[in-house]
Amino acid sequence: MNIDISTLNDQDKAIFSNYLKNHFENFNPQPGDDLSFLDFWRNFVGQVKAKGAEKAINSMLIPQLPLDFKDEQNISAEIYPSCAGEIPVIKIKNTEDFENLVTNLLHKGVRPQNLSATGAAFVFGKTTRFIILSAKPYSNVTAKTLGLSEEDWQIKSMTIRLEHECTHYYTKRFFGCSQNHLHDELIADFFGLYSAFGEYKAEYFEYFMGIKGKEGSRLACYIPDCSPELFQVLKKAASSAAVYFEKWSKSPDFKNMKHEERIKYLCGLKLAEII
Repeated sequence: MNIDISTLNDQDKAIFSNYLKNHFENFNPQPGDDLSFLDFWRNFVGQVKAKGAEKAINSMLIPQLPLDFKDEQNISAEIYPSCAGEIPVIKIKNTEDFENLVTNLLHKGVRPQNLSATGAAFVFGKTTRFIILSAKPYSNVTAKTLGLSEEDWQIKSMTIRLEHECTHYYTKRFFGCSQNHLHDELIADFFGLYSAFGEYKAEYFEYFMGIKGKEGSRLACYIPDCSPELFQVLKKAASSAAVYFEKWSKSPDFKNMKHEERIKYLCGLKLAEII
């Protein structure tokens, strides 16, 4: 480990050491799960195509809290062949439509706090699983910051979110683990970025985490209630790990791996050994 932790007191050093532990190591492979929920969603996708998104959503998903969508034509539904298997995905371009559906479908009509900062919703339950995606700028990073057009960044933001959430689905389904943790977010953002851009740039991850560029920090969501000194060390650790991911993504080993092998490799990393 090349990160300087001399500024930390003993308590923060212990917290930092514990935080870097690999929580995927002692995973319990999940038993064969019931995928019969997909039958409902295949019917739903068919209804969206046959009757339109608004009628299908109101009749099948939120019959007690129906919505008048602002931009129904830019709502789509599919059964997506993700790295973790088939998963229903609803894509919504209009921000108000996305937030209203999340509110009514997942929160019984009560708008949750910080919904304006939410760009995706992933539901993993015993009886159903699905993803809802928005076209909001990913992690509230502007198109200008990345040198992209607004339209291109909307498309790429949705692609990042799709692969990000599907990666969480993979670790949840096959490792029995998906946490609000830096290691999870490094992995999920890696596959989102790689899918959207065809390459991984550590600098982009730093923008998404709020390490560079903007005020506020998404990173803080994954390491709550830590001291300012520890937070600064964790920022350096996140940046260092992202640089490792970028170098690895350009290696022959990476190019020779299949997608699932790449996920397993990143889940097997010990953060303390790469920062």
